[in-house]
Amino acid sequence: MAGKLIPYVFIGMLQTTLVLVAASLLFDVPVNGRLPDLYMAAALFIAATLTLGLLISTVTRTQFQAFQLAFMTMLPSILLSGFMFPFDGMPKAIQWFAQVLPLTHFVEMIRGVVLRGAPITDLRVQAAKLAVFLVVALAIATLRFRKRLD
Repeated sequence: MAGKLIPYVFIGMLQTTLVLVAASLLFDVPVNGRLPDLYMAAALFIAATLTLGLLISTVTRTQFQAFQLAFMTMLPSILLSGFMFPFDGMPKAIQWFAQVLPLTHFVEMIRGVVLRGAPITDLRVQAAKLAVFLVVALAIATLRFRKRLD
């Protein structure tokens, strides 16, 4: 299962590079932190999100169901991560739920590296949460995976 993820992580890292170049050249967005820290955070987030996709594919029977479930996880991720709305303004129960979503921790990490120039060591709590999500989701996806020819 991990072998299925690795090529897509590299594609995600290429996309990260394209976004960073566009942000820098077109919009003059400065990156205050170190690029290796930013890439480590991005790689962890990409792997965790891809693992969520693998988990979704083991739970669903058809591509359409997988698409619907992926959409139903993507929308709450965007809305509850603190990306669009202030995280501290959300009710505590919603904040607890949002802690399960990988994007919540990635938004904190990216804000730390890009805006504050924080080293990745200052963001180890968020990195650890992403790593735990990655390992748990990959383990569940691996246990649920069944080869079938239908």
